[in-house]
Amino acid sequence: MRAIPFLLLLALALGITAGCGGAKPVAAPTQTSSQSQSRLADAEGRAAALMRAADLEGAARQYGEAARIAASVENADAVAANAINQSIVYQWMGRDADARDALSRVLDDPRRAFPERRRLQAELRRSIVELALQNQVAAATFAERAAQRCPNYSCEYGAHILNVQARIAFEGAHVADAEQLATRAAERARSRNDRGEQANALRMVGKARRAQNNSKEAIPPLEQALAIDRDLADPRKILADLTELSLASSAAGNRDAAKDYYERALTVSRALQDTRGLAEMEAQLRQQPKN
Repeated sequence: MRAIPFLLLLALALGITAGCGGAKPVAAPTQTSSQSQSRLADAEGRAAALMRAADLEGAARQYGEAARIAASVENADAVAANAINQSIVYQWMGRDADARDALSRVLDDPRRAFPERRRLQAELRRSIVELALQNQVAAATFAERAAQRCPNYSCEYGAHILNVQARIAFEGAHVADAEQLATRAAERARSRNDRGEQANALRMVGKARRAQNNSKEAIPPLEQALAIDRDLADPRKILADLTELSLASSAAGNRDAAKDYYERALTVSRALQDTRGLAEMEAQLRQQPKN
């Protein structure tokens, strides 16, 4: 089971991980009677404890239980927050279909008065999950639904939405569009001092440039992304940055740099006990053309 740094799990926001499939659990404030609030807080506390113990299976169950308790007292905000968290954990486990199903509490219940920001978060999360399931049309649909809740990308999730749309464009082989969207995301994130989303955007700019055979130009934004992610101490993003830097350096003909980045990525992946991420990284590197 993969070890997850606890400080990352306490971070507020839906973080996307757009670039490497990851995301950070959302905050779930409770506003119920004292007894119900205690039960809900206990369930959420157990989920956090299981995360600290790297028991993702147990954490997923507890987030589901917390969502059930929240539903019993009609706390729509907590229902949504815990459903989203359960979806994130399932995707970390590689259970993408279960990650999609977890979001049904929010997306398939039009009667419940979920806060607008929770609906947006759930739609973004569903878009990411659909992309992992290779359902690009559905991914684009949910990303557009989220964008409609954020006119002109002016809300706090503007950069996040642009990053998800950039990833959808990239996966659909529209790499020039992906670079343009990611550039806009980087600018939007920088204006809001959202360094996590800025790094995600810079990583996508680098990926898109490499895909357009501009490998040398891909390296500077990837190095910027790595510097930010190291400051934020986000190992999953660091792994993604190092992998992309290895690929870009190899494509640019710098084998020594490619090897160095690969070995560093390998060290991070093993420290995370991230067998899925390691397999994906090695598959990408095997597909890289030899110079």
